Amino acid sequence: MKNENSLFQMPFCTALAFLITGHAAAAVPSISSLIFDAPNVVGIFADDDQATPLEAEATTVPKSPWSSTIGAGLSYSQTDNVNVGANFNGSFARNDENSKWETSLKYIYNFDDNEVKDNFGVIQTSFERLLDDHPKWLWFTQASFQYNETEAYKTRTKAFGGLGFLVSRSDDLKLLIKGGLGASKDRNGDSGIIPRSLVGYSVDWAINDLVRLTSEGSIENDIGAYSEYLTVLELKLTVKVSKINNLGLYLTLRDEYDSNPALGDSWNQVWLTMGLSYSF
Repeated sequence: MKNENSLFQMPFCTALAFLITGHAAAAVPSISSLIFDAPNVVGIFADDDQATPLEAEATTVPKSPWSSTIGAGLSYSQTDNVNVGANFNGSFARNDENSKWETSLKYIYNFDDNEVKDNFGVIQTSFERLLDDHPKWLWFTQASFQYNETEAYKTRTKAFGGLGFLVSRSDDLKLLIKGGLGASKDRNGDSGIIPRSLVGYSVDWAINDLVRLTSEGSIENDIGAYSEYLTVLELKLTVKVSKINNLGLYLTLRDEYDSNPALGDSWNQVWLTMGLSYSF
């Protein structure tokens, strides 16, 4: 004998099964929602007052103000003769919104026919600080020590301080002109300290994402005999060959001119260097 309530029980059980299945389907996200709607899916299970894992990963790490570069390659120099040799260079800097400190080393060596043709090195350091009330003006100090085995002066020490004006301070182009006072000292017989004035410039131009041009130049007049002066001009072109590994090719030109060289010294010296650099 059939149960009279079976006709009513079956629809009720079927409806209950559909309700349970529908609730489970609503609670479990689909594969497509996991891929294309990840933040909303995570939000189903995460507390509204807490950051989701994806939001935590989105937090950016501040860029370090410190940077360093090392490089090595070939060199070409010209004094009385044309010479080919090797070069090494390195630098480290700290750069923030209000100040910049940079120190660099350059070294060139060439040995040929059992004779040293070039043995030149220079260490330079500089510090710049923006004035609080005038953001385009800054004060600076700079110093350098160089050694040149083939020149009579052997070593030359220079130090300066003064004011500078930022003609351009954009992300792509920084142009600074500066002037100040200081002194130089050559290890050249009995020569003493020479007070000097300084007028110079520096340029840092990011031509595009891969190419950067930097340049510095100055004229340093003898205050006691203003027609006598030293000039230093340096130009550097860097081309990135790998963004991931921070590798680049560099080409630099350095020109030093002395209007009143000592006996045995050169009027003008030119060094051209090229090689591979690594930044970190």
